[in-house]
Amino acid sequence: MAYEKAIGSDPVHLPDVVLESGNYAWDVIALDENGNDVARRGEWKFSIAEDVPQLPWVDPEELLSRIPEGHSRLLYPRASLAEIRSTLATTRKRSWQANLRAADGALDTDVPQYPTYHLTEDRQECRLEYVKYFQYIRGYIDGKLMHLALAFLITEEAKYADAAKRILLEIARWPTDDDDVTSVSAKWGDEPGLSYAKCAHFAYDWLYHALDDREKELVFKMCEERAWQVYRRLVRSNYLTNPGGSHEGRLIAYLSDISIVLAGESEGPKTWLDYSLKALTTFYPHWAGYEGGWAEGPPYGLWYNEFYIPAFEGLKQTTGFDLWQRPFFNNVRYFFFYCTALRGEIRPFGDSAENGGPGARGGSGYASLMWHHAHRFADPHVGWWVDQIRDWSGGGGKISLLFEDDPPSSPPVGIPNSRAFRGVGWAGLHSDLADPDGDTCMIFKSSPYGSVSHSHADQNAFAIMKGGQALAIPSGYYGPSYGQAHHAEWTRSTKGNNCVLVDGQGQEIRSARANGRIVDFENRQGLTYLLADAAPAYMGKLTRCDRHILFLRPGLFLMLDDLAAPQEATYQWMLHAFEEMGVEEGRAVSRRNGATLDARVVCPLGLTLSQTDQFDTPYNEGIPEQFQKDRPNHWHVTAGTDGKATATRIGAALGVYGPEEAFELKVLEWDGWFGAEASGAFGSVVGWMQLVEGMAGPDGFGESVDAGSAKMCGRASDGELFTR
Repeated sequence: MAYEKAIGSDPVHLPDVVLESGNYAWDVIALDENGNDVARRGEWKFSIAEDVPQLPWVDPEELLSRIPEGHSRLLYPRASLAEIRSTLATTRKRSWQANLRAADGALDTDVPQYPTYHLTEDRQECRLEYVKYFQYIRGYIDGKLMHLALAFLITEEAKYADAAKRILLEIARWPTDDDDVTSVSAKWGDEPGLSYAKCAHFAYDWLYHALDDREKELVFKMCEERAWQVYRRLVRSNYLTNPGGSHEGRLIAYLSDISIVLAGESEGPKTWLDYSLKALTTFYPHWAGYEGGWAEGPPYGLWYNEFYIPAFEGLKQTTGFDLWQRPFFNNVRYFFFYCTALRGEIRPFGDSAENGGPGARGGSGYASLMWHHAHRFADPHVGWWVDQIRDWSGGGGKISLLFEDDPPSSPPVGIPNSRAFRGVGWAGLHSDLADPDGDTCMIFKSSPYGSVSHSHADQNAFAIMKGGQALAIPSGYYGPSYGQAHHAEWTRSTKGNNCVLVDGQGQEIRSARANGRIVDFENRQGLTYLLADAAPAYMGKLTRCDRHILFLRPGLFLMLDDLAAPQEATYQWMLHAFEEMGVEEGRAVSRRNGATLDARVVCPLGLTLSQTDQFDTPYNEGIPEQFQKDRPNHWHVTAGTDGKATATRIGAALGVYGPEEAFELKVLEWDGWFGAEASGAFGSVVGWMQLVEGMAGPDGFGESVDAGSAKMCGRASDGELFTR
């Protein structure tokens, strides 16, 4: 017996000893009140490799005892301030100037107003007023208060403290009851409460020496009561057993950094840190795959991978407990590295996919997150990625002074250009990561997590960008707010994505069972292949929904959808774009700012292509006039089968090229097969797809093609052959 522990009713456990490398079996045993074995879960097996990081459980009370007395503590312990100040004019100048500009801009701030939106009688108007208010209050709490508090901590200038205290002392007087409108448990919405839970303790810590005794008592009381408020919500939701709630994924991390700030001043941290670390050391984060993927996509992946940084850095600095060693946190930077386009104007998939990619708005926040990871893991490729972000003048947030401005940096040469994150069902396929202006990029998703939370009914979906220009998009908007008609009925739908419909119907929305998976993935120098299965997402409407993709670098994608239904049906292949596409028989051409996607689509049943710029549910559907906004429609091509069948295949050849590229796409035919040849300065590539099961394919690709057992084959520009 290598390890045995009585854990009571706790649903999670981390051993407090380090197990040696080797193979293990483990079981969970239920005992009655007399200690008799009454039930067993059954053995599971695992292996521990050599030289893996060690992170045994440490008693939270022991960790709390290591935290130095006094303030500041969180991110910038008082002992580190002299070193940071010595670099503000040199190696931290860029980040410091960004912080200082933000703080100086907030000096004349007024005080935030206590909310009244919850008094609005109309339910829909109340929801929209809530959105308006939480965006307003974030400007004060997440924005002005944090900038001013950090500026005071670094400079000790009273003007920054005075402005920050106007905000802090006002919100410290507000109620902290669980049913108050500012609570994290408020029935009208929790976002205002989330801001206080995220930021109030930072302000207490960083402004501590600018507060008199009465002010310290007032602010401390607010921080302590809001921490208990957070804890009660997590316990009520049984987070350690049911961790799928999106917002609880923020709160569990906040409990740790609140514990650091209030250690030795409150009894609460013993309870809060124990509860928080049971999650942070085991299953957290819920939406993550061990390879680094984030199931909800790059938008929510960006935000939610920022929320835990203060807790992780704070624990490492003050206690030596290093959660960064866990595999997901070692790998998450690669998800953003591969599953975004560095010049991308969009960030597929999920809520907020339609804008704000790394190529927009000075990096849209991705630069700051990746900057931190480049430093934390001394990763020069990620540092280079950050260096390529246009118009990024350095981070101005809470973590921006943790490291010097410039991370290690070298181009991503000699590493794979594509990568799959099977745990979450995502893949990023690139022609050349080292050339973001010319990179051809496909982001693909078929997720085991289904269509819940901020994920959509878009298993087996793809998006394509060329040099960041969006040519095939997930259509629709994340608005006017979460759950409004357009968002709920169009944006989250299969029809709104580059997927397949059956009899005009798509996958089930908001269901964890409506899932998919990446079945096969292979990357070589000249090509990438993936196979994904989305049949479960259709909840019986399809019995087979396999999407094969062969990417022949630099710009030809072969896509084969192998489909089957329980009864005869029609099938629809969807393609969406920001701009009107050129449509003719079997062809749709998407253009944007000189970049081109030339799609040729075929099916043995015959296809008719149609196009519209209308959403089935318009953006402003059901929205009161005062909240309506003008949003441009997107364009939607449907390639629908002319006949019905219980099974069929749809093949698509997608040529992608930029404004300065010589690129010729030629359609090829072979009995029962469909193919394409792309040629240009790169030479030529050829790919084929089997449209009729069992048909022998074109010559020169090997025995499986000759025998009709292969479904795809191709030749890369370096002459390498591929069959599958």
